[in-house]
Amino acid sequence: FTVYTTLDVDLQKYAEQKARDQVQKLIEQKKNASNASAVVIKNTTGEILAMVGSLDYNNDAIDGQVNIATAERQPGSSFKPYVYATALEKKQMNAASMILDVPMTVPLGDGTFYRPENYDRQYHGPVSFRNALARSYNIPAIKVMDEVGIADALRLAHRMGINGLNRGLDFYGLNLVLGGGEVTLLDHVYAFSVFGNGGVMIGEAAPPAQLIPGFRTLNPVAVKQIRNSKGDIIKIYDRPEAQRVLSSETAYVIADIMSDDPARAPAFGANTDLTLPDRKLAAKTGTTNGFKDNWTMGFTPQFTVGVWVGNTD
Repeated sequence: FTVYTTLDVDLQKYAEQKARDQVQKLIEQKKNASNASAVVIKNTTGEILAMVGSLDYNNDAIDGQVNIATAERQPGSSFKPYVYATALEKKQMNAASMILDVPMTVPLGDGTFYRPENYDRQYHGPVSFRNALARSYNIPAIKVMDEVGIADALRLAHRMGINGLNRGLDFYGLNLVLGGGEVTLLDHVYAFSVFGNGGVMIGEAAPPAQLIPGFRTLNPVAVKQIRNSKGDIIKIYDRPEAQRVLSSETAYVIADIMSDDPARAPAFGANTDLTLPDRKLAAKTGTTNGFKDNWTMGFTPQFTVGVWVGNTD
């Protein structure tokens, strides 16, 4: 067989080199990071243009044969947009809704208590929905999750493309909004491309054996064409399928918040690497407990990109 993939060779090489360069910088800064992964999807076709599974497949020291792009890892705060989108879809909140960022205690089933904290260990009083998401405050995010319901947030994440988090709607707790569950980078990027497409999922039909009620029905595309030894076409991807899974209004507001640099600046600084000089870029970061996983998800109208940095062990 002759298989034609969707990979853009030049973009693939560029992504590989950038990943190696960034990890080398972190090593020189005495950071404990040895590996990275990246996925690039073309929004209008669902095609995977680049996939870096690890820095070096043949390097056992970094477990290079583990494809992080398809491995489940906790996404940290990069999961928050799904929950905030749920609040918008249910019309329970809007971008100007006020949320109290004050100490809170959540009783757990085993009799203990969960006390969420913000990354800066401070409380910010009344904050808007927009600023809470843009600045990635944890306590407001917990309150939004509590308001919309864990089950509904999960349902939306599943429809948008997250095929993991499948242990049941009642398995997860409020900390899911902070990344307390596992997703794959490939699924995460594909789901974020729905925001980039104005609420529309674009790709190819998922095989019937993969279909699960309530989950996505389209997949990102990796293969454009397959021919046999005679030159006969066995498979061809010539026209993407599209399905609206999120209202255009919700997608617009989430994208606008994630590209609002003045709203983000008090927490992350202004004109950081989360911005581009010549166009708007929507971005969301995520960091897990103990800094085990570091994510950045971002999109323009043309492309959606996700990167992970950490250790594969």
